[in-house]
Amino acid sequence: MYPRTVLLAAGLALAATRAADPADALLGDWQVASRDAIVRIERVGDEYQGRLVWLLHDRYGPEDGPALAGRPVTDRNNPDPALRDRPLLGLRLLWGLHYDGAGAWTGGWVYDSDDGRRYRCEIELEDRNHLRLRGYLGIPLLGGSTVWTRVERLPPA
Repeated sequence: MYPRTVLLAAGLALAATRAADPADALLGDWQVASRDAIVRIERVGDEYQGRLVWLLHDRYGPEDGPALAGRPVTDRNNPDPALRDRPLLGLRLLWGLHYDGAGAWTGGWVYDSDDGRRYRCEIELEDRNHLRLRGYLGIPLLGGSTVWTRVERLPPA
């Protein structure tokens, strides 16, 4: 019995250590500044990625014309015509981020579905519930920042 107890305690300690990994503080669901989308950030291998998991308007409305009304919102601003029909919901918007050990996730990319472009990006947590994402071309000085807010649960569809 004693060895099992020791193994169980060691396993719980290892799990607690992993859960307390500062690099994983980024994990979770984040509402974008415009409040019309939520991105889920997950660890995939040794990098952090984010996918669109909720949209305020996940279907086109009548104002988008009869050909689109009622259909799922797609990546219609993508510069590659072959990708313009893919749904935005579930689309990977962040990838390639790595924790730098000093409180930032760097070396990544962010896709902006509004203009169909991808930008270099880095992320820092302002506090447990707010992150600052900086998207840029070339060097961080040539870019812009936005603040996302952590959400505990997805709003109703």
